[in-house]
Amino acid sequence: MKTRMAIWAGKTAGTLSRTMGNDGTTIPGVVARKVDPGFLRHLRKTAKTIIYITGTNGKTTTANLTAHLFRFAGKRIIANLEGSNMVTGLSAALVRNTPLFGWRVNEIAVMEVDEASLPKVVAECPPDYLIVTNFFRDQLDRYGEVDVLIEKMKDSLRPFDIKFILNSDDPFVHRFSDLQKENIYVGLDADAYPFQSYTMGESKYCPECAKELTYSTIHYGQLGHYHCHCGFSRPEPTFSAEKVDTGRQGLRLIMDGEAYSTTLKGMYNAYNALLAMTVCRTLGINESHIQAGLISYHQSNGRMQEFLLNGLKWKLNLVKNPAGGNVTLSEFIRTNDSKQLIFCLNDEPADGEDISWIWDIDFEVANREDVCGFIASGKRAYDAAIRMKYAGIPAEKIMILPDLKAAMLYAKATEVPAYIMATYTCLAPLIKILSKSADKQQKGDESIGTVTLPLLSRYLKPVWGQRQYHLFKKAMRMAGYYPASRRNK
Repeated sequence: MKTRMAIWAGKTAGTLSRTMGNDGTTIPGVVARKVDPGFLRHLRKTAKTIIYITGTNGKTTTANLTAHLFRFAGKRIIANLEGSNMVTGLSAALVRNTPLFGWRVNEIAVMEVDEASLPKVVAECPPDYLIVTNFFRDQLDRYGEVDVLIEKMKDSLRPFDIKFILNSDDPFVHRFSDLQKENIYVGLDADAYPFQSYTMGESKYCPECAKELTYSTIHYGQLGHYHCHCGFSRPEPTFSAEKVDTGRQGLRLIMDGEAYSTTLKGMYNAYNALLAMTVCRTLGINESHIQAGLISYHQSNGRMQEFLLNGLKWKLNLVKNPAGGNVTLSEFIRTNDSKQLIFCLNDEPADGEDISWIWDIDFEVANREDVCGFIASGKRAYDAAIRMKYAGIPAEKIMILPDLKAAMLYAKATEVPAYIMATYTCLAPLIKILSKSADKQQKGDESIGTVTLPLLSRYLKPVWGQRQYHLFKKAMRMAGYYPASRRNK
């Protein structure tokens, strides 16, 4: 009975949240867990096979692509595609997928899981498969040092029978091999692709003896082919990409002599594609379904997302740590075409309140003639501009516009394609601004024209919004979230 009440309260809270104009992706899980604190354990009732995807970079893309491939192959799945990857977000996905009565049985659950949240998630509902993408320094104020984070994750996984799918090119990920589980490794061959080299990189020291690792090939960061005199070395991949090519349509990978084309952009996405393909192969998905699914997948979540403005192709990508910033820059400067670079930087809790990581982004590589302008935007626009200035970029080429919309309008007026790097909380507003501008151009009419329902709803909102607020507060109080006032008692 308690579980049914949790589902009802979560669904009600989510509906009210969306009616109030919010996205409502996490609140169903928050409310459900107030009623039933261990609510996520019920994920096992609704999925025969559970897959978790974790790591620093690439987990959202890997999770969404994996879910798409399974769906394309005709599998019934449950997934947290909205990107809410903490225990409340996973619980919210379960609430949305579950009817008020009974349980909807899915073949597979594909869940993206925040690294720091993994111990709590696994304690409630251990997975059958765990995919680990990579580890980089990221939000040190929340995660702490990578070594400490990895040990906490390993301790939480030790008691359970879990199959691992690991990135063999990352020595940090290779440390999960200590758990003596069934491991499947993926990686890139030494000459798969000539990655851009950087003056700034991650730690490249052996986790066993603390001596510096020897690399025969470095892809980016600490990812590559490594070994140490103490015996710690890159495991031989079970599945590897022999060659990776880039084109206007996306990536093309050669694996076991077979060619796979995907719409994913950015060389670092080769790892994400490999991990998704590997788990699908492991669970028996037909090769033809994988190949067709890769071609039909399209991203719309700010990960190398493209927008057409004024006939020019703009690109937007999430950047949340130095490694992500560097590989994004390498993609942006692949051509010598005229372009402008926009860096949108916020310091909200979801972004990481410590922004010192921007000094480890190699902005020096963007100080080129073909990059005709730089725009610093977001709440910490001035910090972003100072970093650009210290990279040797002339002050006259840097424009500081903290307001995101103003920055986009200014960039649009220059009639030069823009490449945008954005932190988490900048991403959703930017997608909304750019999508709206692109849609208007597609329709060929940027004027309002007649009065529409959205315009009318603006005047109704003050009245309707009051009712929404009280309904929402009532639902939260039923879940024990707010105490009742004397009058309400």
